[in-house]
Amino acid sequence: MWQFPALLLLFLSGCCTDQHSVTGPEEVSGQEQGSLTVQCRYNSGWKNYNKYWCRGPERQCKILIETDGSEQLLLKNRVSIRDDQTDFIFTVTMKDLRMSDAGIYWCGITKAGYDPVFKVNVNIDPAPESSAMTPISTVLTSTPSTMENFGNKPVTQSSPHTRSLLSSPSFQLLVFLKLPLVLCMLSAVLWVNRPQRCFEGGEVGLVKTHSSVA
Repeated sequence: MWQFPALLLLFLSGCCTDQHSVTGPEEVSGQEQGSLTVQCRYNSGWKNYNKYWCRGPERQCKILIETDGSEQLLLKNRVSIRDDQTDFIFTVTMKDLRMSDAGIYWCGITKAGYDPVFKVNVNIDPAPESSAMTPISTVLTSTPSTMENFGNKPVTQSSPHTRSLLSSPSFQLLVFLKLPLVLCMLSAVLWVNRPQRCFEGGEVGLVKTHSSVA
């Protein structure tokens, strides 16, 4: 007779502990083509048990991925799971999200009989639409020019080389000092070598030099 109360007490204690054996977020959201992460906490007594992530409207859901009782990272299709047995958290990551991934999921722990589970509602937001028109960058190039029109008046622009030559001290010295001196010397040479003219009988003629004949 004493066995029945003991079994009943064990069953009741198991139901009570299963109610809070695993917990997690009640709702999570992710963006299409992105990823989302869910962390499920469990009591230390479930440390060495397998943990799983399943999908379905009821507790009897389809298991997508399950640990092997270790802390090793496991990957299956677009879902990964890892059990941190120090902090008593197992983490589920879903990548490359699609709109069809929205629905009811469960954090669960595998055990004999009734599995402790926690319901998680997953929402998927659509990816932002890319802009149909992309900005076009325009590169303007210019060619050297000596004339530019402003209205109807042509304006002459001096090149940088001409400006630099005019502002050179050597060029200024040549213009203001050496050039007048050269012009003076050239004028003196032309004056000395000019043809001499004389007036004879009212006619203008050139003075010719006759050498004496011996």
